[in-house]
Amino acid sequence: MHATQHATPSTERPRSAPAAKPAPPEDPREREAARIALEGTPLQRTAMAYRALRALIADPDDTKQVFYVGLLVNRGTYPTFLARFTTDDEGARLLRERPAIDRSTVDYDALRAMPASTLGGAYVRFLDANGLDPDLFQSPPGLPEVPSYIAQRMRQVHDLWHVLTGYDSDVAGEVALQAFTWGNTGMASAAAVTLAAGVRFSVTDPRIVRMAAAGYRDGRRAKFLAPIRIEDHFARELDELRAEWGIRAVR
Repeated sequence: MHATQHATPSTERPRSAPAAKPAPPEDPREREAARIALEGTPLQRTAMAYRALRALIADPDDTKQVFYVGLLVNRGTYPTFLARFTTDDEGARLLRERPAIDRSTVDYDALRAMPASTLGGAYVRFLDANGLDPDLFQSPPGLPEVPSYIAQRMRQVHDLWHVLTGYDSDVAGEVALQAFTWGNTGMASAAAVTLAAGVRFSVTDPRIVRMAAAGYRDGRRAKFLAPIRIEDHFARELDELRAEWGIRAVR
């Protein structure tokens, strides 16, 4: 049984509002990662994923490397994830309707008018405080329609999961959220980023191992979040959603 949806039509982008910013240009390296993911040998996938992980560890702000890893290493875990996603009523609806979470569909000024204690209000404040662009997360080129949409969707909910879990956008918080994502979705890319970054950065920040372990446990215990049409819950209180979805917030 699924919880009652709380629609928030006032947060939908008005028809007369200015158009969203043009989508970022296609990344040729991401297209190549998609090609290798679909057509490459296991050795080619492993080698390219290894290079992406090394680049991410060298520059944790290079978000695109996470995208490449996601394309390259999820081949083995994706079928199980997809089965869970599509057998959920909300997941099936997402795949039928394919909503986006960006400026083309969400009125971010309306979210700014919401209390900070709501999901929508906390989400837009998180974006503003960290200088994050919700239009950054486009569907990866070169994939079939369903995995392409799911990849985009998982990218677009990432910052909302930051808000729900309470993890910061610093390195420790990002590693902990990857661990939470690993526990919640079982995706190999989240495991790879958690382990690689956790080992590397725990040398300078001993909190990371503890935070990652707790994040993984919390992800396992929480409701499977990926199929939730989370934007339907923008007007709801964070504490209410956390209790409903079994999420332990760290702050």
